[in-house]
Amino acid sequence: APALVSYTGGGTSFVLARVLETITQHRLIEPGQRVLVGLSGGPDSCALLLALRTLSERLKCEVSAMCIDHGMRAESAGEAAAVARMCEDLGVACQVKRVDVRSHRAAHVSWQDAARRARLGALEEAATKHGCEVVALGHNAEDQAETLLFRIVRGTGIKGLAGIPYRRGVFVRPLLDVRRAQIEKFISRRGVKPIRDPSNENAKFARARVRHEWM
Repeated sequence: APALVSYTGGGTSFVLARVLETITQHRLIEPGQRVLVGLSGGPDSCALLLALRTLSERLKCEVSAMCIDHGMRAESAGEAAAVARMCEDLGVACQVKRVDVRSHRAAHVSWQDAARRARLGALEEAATKHGCEVVALGHNAEDQAETLLFRIVRGTGIKGLAGIPYRRGVFVRPLLDVRRAQIEKFISRRGVKPIRDPSNENAKFARARVRHEWM
């Protein structure tokens, strides 16, 4: 079973500076806004929560979190509970919501795509309900590169070559200029043991093949 998330420390780092620079340059978060972090418990979303929680006073924003339980693995409920405990330790309000991934399945829609649609829908709904102007997601620089490569191989037009945007509607991605190795170092130095989703290593999923074979 994957290690459950825990939190034991804090500090400053390169990642904080880069996240602040990205937020400022692209105006992702304005003073006075409420920010909802999509928190899976994985390395990226844990780093995002820690960074935004640390920077919240400087950004003059209010940070809360939401963990989506996709119910696709036996461990998911326990992992969501562990994520909620980490937020409690950080003093961050956290909601846990179970979603019905099956209802988002359709012809030519994979399980992973259905999970993504269910997750984003639940996050956007929660943001509206609780008055959050921004939903922060944990995509990083390697996610950007993998997305571009995948689209090129599959076939894409000019629009697809734009890659993952820093902002799309209510969703923002403050980690998009931070590399995965930097994220791992950031959370390790703060005593975080993230959840490792085994699907990220499973070559039957296209994204995992791109990450571990093509990249």
